[in-house]
Amino acid sequence: MPLPALDGKYTQGRRRHKLFRRPRRRALPLSVIVLGLLLLMAWLIPVPQVEPILPIDPQTLPTNTPVPTSTPTPTPTSVYAQFGGRIVFTCTRNDINQICAVNADGSDYTQLTDGLSHSYYPTFAPDMSAIVFARNEGDYFDLFRYQIADGQIQRLTTYIGNAFSPKFSPDGSQIIFLNRVRNTPIAIWVMGPFGEDPRPLYLAERNIVGIAWSPDGRSIAFAMATSQPNAHEIYLLDVHHLDRPPRRLTHAVEGATGSLSWSPDGASLLVCLGPAGDKNLFRFEIATGNAYPLTFGGNNASAAYSPDGQHIVFNSLRNGGQADLFMIRADGRSMRLLLDHPEPDWQPQWGP
Repeated sequence: MPLPALDGKYTQGRRRHKLFRRPRRRALPLSVIVLGLLLLMAWLIPVPQVEPILPIDPQTLPTNTPVPTSTPTPTPTSVYAQFGGRIVFTCTRNDINQICAVNADGSDYTQLTDGLSHSYYPTFAPDMSAIVFARNEGDYFDLFRYQIADGQIQRLTTYIGNAFSPKFSPDGSQIIFLNRVRNTPIAIWVMGPFGEDPRPLYLAERNIVGIAWSPDGRSIAFAMATSQPNAHEIYLLDVHHLDRPPRRLTHAVEGATGSLSWSPDGASLLVCLGPAGDKNLFRFEIATGNAYPLTFGGNNASAAYSPDGQHIVFNSLRNGGQADLFMIRADGRSMRLLLDHPEPDWQPQWGP
């Protein structure tokens, strides 16, 4: 209900009494006349009525006026949310591989893509503005960019081979990825953040199956096939001296996969080792070459560090043979199930 107006319109339409009457022969006392004038002035001056204050309808407020909100009762914060971060991963939904995301505490699960083509290998841009991933378009894999702000998807490569496993440089200026052109071995390629100038960066005689850019941007760790079936060794490539042979880090390790993730301090790598069907996560120290187990059983893969290096996310079959995402502390303790979905969740990557 609107408040009454306080201008002259308020008095319009009222019947006014005459201010003066024909004087009588006998004059009234002066005190009576003064009292009557005071009463008349009080009647003529409008006085606003006091009305109850009604609740404000937010839709009636201007768009630049903040709507007061009640303060919710604080709820306990998960230890996994204190360092924040969003985790993006490959999720199989209705037999189609899609791109999904979830908060580090397991909240706000979201399916980002919803097409008929299979999508894999998601990774965040360093500024969290986009996710780059590989999509199977017909007979080839190409790379695409998903803009987080509006959900728009942009194609980055077009039939340059089979492009997959993209990873941003720490400053976000370049993307490395794996690419296979016709029958040549899978090689490391590089391009700009929007697909500019895709070109080979490192060609090898055998297939490269996994890559990870070091936090300082100087090195690229990669896993390359050996002469033995299903066996790989891990190497370091100096980005500023591509003419030098890559440094070999492992020698005859059992069942190394293409799962690689740098610790934020650049001192170690998360690797996945072990016989087929029984892979475990290890912390591999680059300076010493020592590997320390972090999991025992469960057939684990695709481990990635949290931004502060205190936690690790990975996929595992330990939940009744179902591919699910799990989280542990960096020392291998305090394991928990992050997301329990009846269809597979895998290839997790932690946002910066």
